[in-house]
Amino acid sequence: MAIYHSHMKSFGRGKGDSSVAAAAYRAGFDLVDEATGLSHSYSRRHGVDHAQMLAPKGAPAWCLNTERFWNANEAAETRKNALVAREVEVALPQSLDQAQRKALALDLGQLLVDRYQVAVLVAIHTPSRNGDQRNHHVHLLMSARQVGPEGFGKRAAAEFDGRQGKGSKAVKELRLEIAATINSHLDHAGIQKRVDPRKLKTQAREAALQGNFELARELTRTPGTHNGKVKTALERKSRLTWSVQGLGGKAAAMKLVATISAHQAALINDPKVPEGHSHAAALRDRAKTEDRLTAQEGRGGHPRDVVDRVREHLLDRRSISARSFDQYSRQTLHLSRVQRITRASGRDAEVLNAEAKLIEDWLEAQREVAQDSLELLRSVPGIQIEPEFQLAHASILCRRIDDYAGKAFTFEDTEVLARCLAKYAHMMARPHRARMALLDAQAKLSEHLDEPKTQAATRARQRVYRAKTHVSPRIAAIQQWRIDQARKRMTEAKDVLDKHFMDTITATLSNSPHRDVAPPPARTDEAGNWEHKMKGRRPTF
Repeated sequence: MAIYHSHMKSFGRGKGDSSVAAAAYRAGFDLVDEATGLSHSYSRRHGVDHAQMLAPKGAPAWCLNTERFWNANEAAETRKNALVAREVEVALPQSLDQAQRKALALDLGQLLVDRYQVAVLVAIHTPSRNGDQRNHHVHLLMSARQVGPEGFGKRAAAEFDGRQGKGSKAVKELRLEIAATINSHLDHAGIQKRVDPRKLKTQAREAALQGNFELARELTRTPGTHNGKVKTALERKSRLTWSVQGLGGKAAAMKLVATISAHQAALINDPKVPEGHSHAAALRDRAKTEDRLTAQEGRGGHPRDVVDRVREHLLDRRSISARSFDQYSRQTLHLSRVQRITRASGRDAEVLNAEAKLIEDWLEAQREVAQDSLELLRSVPGIQIEPEFQLAHASILCRRIDDYAGKAFTFEDTEVLARCLAKYAHMMARPHRARMALLDAQAKLSEHLDEPKTQAATRARQRVYRAKTHVSPRIAAIQQWRIDQARKRMTEAKDVLDKHFMDTITATLSNSPHRDVAPPPARTDEAGNWEHKMKGRRPTF
């Protein structure tokens, strides 16, 4: 499935925006704003692949002239807080070639022209030199008013500003039409990939109800985040990635924190702003309000404490090991107290996203434990993986990160199940290791048949005696008992985890539009089952 991204923004004169400056930057032109006399020179900028104006049928010919049209667009708005333009930014599939991406971009621009009767500047941008080389996208800059044979008319696309949810509904409808246009071009190019503007959670639920568990498990990934130009500029300025990893993580985190602090200090300590209206004063007022609410409602913890915890985690970031969690680990106890995972935007986005990153790292470690246990069992020749292990392994792999905020003790239950999987795998592999150690000792003893009385031969015979002890019937019975106990604990841990998640899954299905459709029956041979029901193990003697 291809990645879908579309973003809408508006340009207002009250915010200091200019449609002439926006058009010059996106098209890579040198334009002069006749209203202010400012010159916007972007003809030397890198990354503009194609720029073209589109207008409705019957519109004047000057609407296709970039400089003349956008100056006329600015003159048509007389209010000092007027909306001067809108923009829709859409990601172009990497699977298409340059000509196909150009045709798709022009069709998307024509879609806006026909739908809202506006003039549109289509500007195709290529990936930046230091960015992701798959980031082909198009900027669709729309005029704020409709364009007809006599020039500018009434206000265009007013439904985007509707209240009581009407604006978001109009945006969703436009996103669906953009996705349909992209899919038609992918189909025409013979590419099987498709884009879907819906949430990953909705797509995963639909795939699960249709019985496509492999696709459902793939869609349980974490949604990608758009960094934005501010964070990208900070990354390039400090020459760091936003996720601090590796051996030099401490020094990198210190440098990143210093860069962000200097950037924020430059914004807060502005000498031109009066003291009573500064941003620092607003932050102090907000902190006082939150402290007052905390004292009244009895809430524990303050956002500043979250900043300290995240910064401490970044400064002391260690590599995740498959067996680095004790019963219970400090990180697990911390995550079990998190009530909600937030993917936010705004001033505190870095703090909340770093908090969610802790949960992602923790859950990935549990999945690594489960995967290592499976690889250990596969390394044993002749062994047959039991259904109990398959169900427990699938129970960890098919969990979404945002489900961990709904129930208590799910962090502890997942960690216990991962450790039970590792314990069971080691118990199953131990007899095989003992047999291999015996064969290895006998092979080394055979090398000393010509000189049986040497010291090396004596040590080889002792090694054979010790290896035989580990494969004796008594030790084999003890190991079988340990395997049964490990299997029992693994099954119990899996049942406890499924029990805690069962209410969440039932509530999700009951709220879905397909709640009248019964979910597909669980199968033990499916690696992507989300719900598992199993009978108890028969008693053995």
